Amino acid sequence: MNWEQQRESVEAWAKDHGLPAEMRGKMLMLVEFANEADCAFFYPQRSLVAQKSFTMTLAKLARARHGKSGNVTINPDHYRAWLAAERLEDEEENRRQFIESRYRLLPA
Repeated sequence: MNWEQQRESVEAWAKDHGLPAEMRGKMLMLVEFANEADCAFFYPQRSLVAQKSFTMTLAKLARARHGKSGNVTINPDHYRAWLAAERLEDEEENRRQFIESRYRLLPA
């Protein structure tokens, strides 16, 4: 994926997730992973390098919208604790729901 495709992908993600055009006073929390295995657990088709590229582009978008970005490192143990708390089974849809919910727009 080239830079323009990455930017377009991030713009589409931002639109799908309802990120506002003006993010002044907001902080977008971005997901990162400590290693390739943790990344593959949540995103089987995405490499750790691709995930870092995605989050870097998303951080740039937040800054362009006058917001800030922060990072939260997620691993499978966080997911398993969430599953237990929610009384859910390990399914692909639950992994997607969990990891997407870690991207949060908070007050800065």
